[in-house]
Amino acid sequence: MGKVRTGYNPKTMENLHTGAGAFFKNFIVGTDTYESARLGGKLIGATQGGGEFKAAAEIRNIEIDGLPGKGKGTEIIDYIDVSMTMNFIETTPAILAMALGAADVDTTTNGTYDIITGRNAFEDGDYVDNITYIGTITGSEEPIIIQVFNALSTDGLNIKVEDKKEGVIPVTVYGHYEDTGEGTLDAPPYRIYYPKGSNVATPVASVKGGTYATSQTVSLTCATVGATIYYTTNGFEPTADDTAYSTEITVATDTILKAKAMKSGMADSATMTETYRIGE
Repeated sequence: MGKVRTGYNPKTMENLHTGAGAFFKNFIVGTDTYESARLGGKLIGATQGGGEFKAAAEIRNIEIDGLPGKGKGTEIIDYIDVSMTMNFIETTPAILAMALGAADVDTTTNGTYDIITGRNAFEDGDYVDNITYIGTITGSEEPIIIQVFNALSTDGLNIKVEDKKEGVIPVTVYGHYEDTGEGTLDAPPYRIYYPKGSNVATPVASVKGGTYATSQTVSLTCATVGATIYYTTNGFEPTADDTAYSTEITVATDTILKAKAMKSGMADSATMTETYRIGE
């Protein structure tokens, strides 16, 4: 029989996708972080049974006389069917409306209830700019990120409750192509950000972004030993040509502080972004 063959290799334990992750609404990669998106109300809700992402090509085969089977180059992708399924253990008006697809939530008419009313037609506002999954890859401090664009649920709402069990609401949203005039019809409505591994840790600010009456003194730290932090205060993406952090930063006016950590032999960190409004 010979030697046992296996796909296990020195990198295997760095490439494991673990845990159920979390799902967010309108997450902005490069600006939002897991923590800031949670604090910003973008987290959709807790799940039970996690979720599922699918991107499957709808393929058309060109039939050619005399060709005995599938021929190389004779398959055409008509479109990519993109979907994200989430199994929510939380029941909230926002989750119910998302599942329904075409629905409105009235939060003002009744003092006791939020009222969810369905519609017979979809509106532009029913499409979510993106639904984003944030997960864990064992070999990186940065998450794996999967986004579905122009997300809309068209399967409807299915609520099943049982004695001695929590109700779970499955919601499947589908990505939709959109013509924005920038060639977006050429790209399927999804994007996957896979961490390069061994990334430098993302810098952390001692003072979180927000509105403050007076100036703030901000220090930056990085968990990766020996990394250099570069920062900007004009909202531009930091590079190695920008200011290297060495001492506390005084923020006296409205400022967008961005920071990135770098170390030789490692992939650059993700960008930290904190927005400060002073004197308001």
